[in-house]
Amino acid sequence: MMLKSLTVSNFRVFKDPVTINFSKVRDYKFNQMCIKNNLINKAILYGRNATGKSNLGYALLDIRTMVLPISTPLGDESGFLHANAAEAAAVFEYSFIINGHEIQYRYEKTSFREIKFERLMLDNVELYHFDFERQQGDFTAFLHYDELKHLNISDEWDNETSILRYILANAKLKELMILKEWSSFVEGMAMLRPLDGGMRFQGPKIFSHGITKSIIEKKQVHELVRFLSEMEVDIPLKDDLKPDGESGLYFDFQRPLDFVKNASSGTKALTAMFAMLSNLDRITFLYIDEMDANLHFSLAEKIVNTLKSQENCQLIISTHNTDLMSNRIMRPDCYFILTPEYVVSCADATARELREGHNLEKLYQSGEFDEAVST
Repeated sequence: MMLKSLTVSNFRVFKDPVTINFSKVRDYKFNQMCIKNNLINKAILYGRNATGKSNLGYALLDIRTMVLPISTPLGDESGFLHANAAEAAAVFEYSFIINGHEIQYRYEKTSFREIKFERLMLDNVELYHFDFERQQGDFTAFLHYDELKHLNISDEWDNETSILRYILANAKLKELMILKEWSSFVEGMAMLRPLDGGMRFQGPKIFSHGITKSIIEKKQVHELVRFLSEMEVDIPLKDDLKPDGESGLYFDFQRPLDFVKNASSGTKALTAMFAMLSNLDRITFLYIDEMDANLHFSLAEKIVNTLKSQENCQLIISTHNTDLMSNRIMRPDCYFILTPEYVVSCADATARELREGHNLEKLYQSGEFDEAVST
């Protein structure tokens, strides 16, 4: 199960349709672990400031709001729609490959919560579409499935509840079990982004009591110390009781210091990365925004190589660190360049035939990929 593509428009910085396509795979013979089932499984995204790296992450994960009862937006809800667009709704078009089948899901929303339109297609055949403003749709395909025949789409449908969520909650799916499998993939989609000197995780409920408490509960403090040491951060840690009786993480000095209050931004970021890696079996798709925000550049490649080895999680990393733009780490079709107008891989951003021996970083810095010849 993997995400094949996303097209988004009228959402935050993206006014016109912008597509990130993971199916445009070249025939490179190196770093093939970045490809899975002929789709890009590991990618790194570059973009100048204010080009939409964080917003792309929000767009990729917005589908969770259509599948799950989510109440908290990923970003600032007031900036949901593009400020200068005439259209009254943001448009999201996803394509997923699930067990050899393709699911195409399109919806329009006027805000984080309010749905305007929704359509679901399986292998290019429409299952339904519904206009929430006109309260009109086509559900005739439901008659072909015994598990959907009993569903009643009322005349006054709540525009904060998707048809998809209603199906998942009220149908005993058998013939359409693919929808259940797809919803499980969507539930496992996550984003890790910088926030208040640390990293914020948004996705499946892995850290319901916080990252450090999760590490303590799972008795992973010694593993965390070992991980930090591998990342060139040698600090002693221990768990102990706080004055209120709750367990807490401390620097193990003669006078213990509270970890959360005294750890550096980089150490907090690495701790979040450790906790996420420890639970990667529950994450299907991960977007790490500005991975280098709180980390020394020398650690970045170690982190990427650790993440790259996790085959079952589709991964996108946004970064400013051009040291990572190397065929030694990934390959030209797995490096993406983002602007508010398009997303394009390095392989498609130049007429030059890129080879393993090319220095992608120097080509990028010299402007080789500034004029995309194919989007």
